[in-house]
Amino acid sequence: MIRLGISPAVALLVLLGGCSSLVAPSATATTSPSAPSTWRGLVIAEEDRCEPYDSSDYSYPQSLEDGIIRRLGGLYSPYTGECFASRTETDIEHIVARSEAHDSGLCSANDATRRRFSQDFENLTLASPSLNRYQKNDKDAAAWLPGRNACWFVSTVIDIRRKYSLTIDHLEADAIDRVLAACVSTGLEPSSCG
Repeated sequence: MIRLGISPAVALLVLLGGCSSLVAPSATATTSPSAPSTWRGLVIAEEDRCEPYDSSDYSYPQSLEDGIIRRLGGLYSPYTGECFASRTETDIEHIVARSEAHDSGLCSANDATRRRFSQDFENLTLASPSLNRYQKNDKDAAAWLPGRNACWFVSTVIDIRRKYSLTIDHLEADAIDRVLAACVSTGLEPSSCG
């Protein structure tokens, strides 16, 4: 016979599943489903392509380039410090890639939110076509970091992910922490382009 330290009637009710409030709560009985893990205000989760990615859902006009140039203070790439002679030598580059954002929560967003993300100046910069299309492409900060302005880059990634309630996976969070541990500033270094 099991000694519970309670009356036989209460023990019977507990065994039958009734009057659970009479029993001291256990860790498993009172623990609600665990809250999602967070990092710097972002939910940590694996990427999830909840619906197919279509770049046309994240379209943006080429005319945004004028605003990007004004924000940067010149026609150059913060990733490399490379100065460009004309706009034909550049691509508009999304710091948090469109497909990365899609897989981090925007796949369930409405069209207006997707367009707002794709045209958000805070998430746009310039890069050479070869860097944008073949090196960075759709990679996150765990898979690619710029040669220059890495502190600014990862700080912007955090800000954009927060702004659009995007998730982040463990690998990217760890990579960003490693970069930030060595940062004196997260500001953008001024261009040396004349």
